[in-house]
Order: sequence, then C-alpha cells, then structure tokens
Amino acid sequence: MQWIILIGDDSFNINLIHGIQHFGNNTVSSIEDNRFVVDFGQEHIIYDFDQSIINDYEHEELQKIPFQNPHFIMMIYKSKDLMKKVLSQDNFVRGIYIDDDHGLIMPIEEYIQTFSIERS
Repeated sequence: MQWIILIGDDSFNINLIHGIQHFGNNTVSSIEDNRFVVDFGQEHIIYDFDQSIINDYEHEELQKIPFQNPHFIMMIYKSKDLMKKVLSQDNFVRGIYIDDDHGLIMPIEEYIQTFSIERS
C-alpha cells in the first residue's frame, strides 16, 4: 500500500471527503468515525483523518503548508492510477495541498499537473 497526505485548513475534515461522489466505486463504508474505505471492486482507497500526523513534520516542512491550523487526511491506495483518477475528478476538493511522502508538498492543482507530465 502507498499513501499521500491531503492537507487543508481547519474546515477540512473527513466528512468533506466522505461526501464526494467517487466515480466508479461500488460502496463507501465507514470503518471508524475518522476513517472510511471506498471500494472500486478489485481496488480500494482508504481515507484516514489523523490530526497527530502534524507531529511527524519538521519545522521546514510545515513552512510549506499555508494553513494556520492544518488538518491532515491520509489517502491510502494500492493503485497509483486510481489515486490519480480520483484526485483528478472535477468534484474533488481543491485549494488543499498534497504531501507525496517523498519530500514534495504542493497545491493539489500542481500535483494533478504532474500526472500529465509523467505521461509525456
């Protein structure tokens, strides 16, 4: 399993993500109050809201995040193509940042643009 971290302001929460229609999914199931899974048949995505993730960040990394009180949701996936497809949906949250867990922290709009660069 791989993951990225979705970072938003203090209004960003698991219910916001839970309310998004994930095109092509079979079911959405709550695991816990702050965790749910979206089933796509052979593949699935797990979303996990965990405010303690902030403790894993170094001061320099936090400087890249423009939110005063950032909220973090881990997006856990097996298929990178499925993750890209979900983030690229027109109805997915914008104005958030993505931490790719490889040192890049950037706005979701820039992160999505890297998908088309990878294909080139």
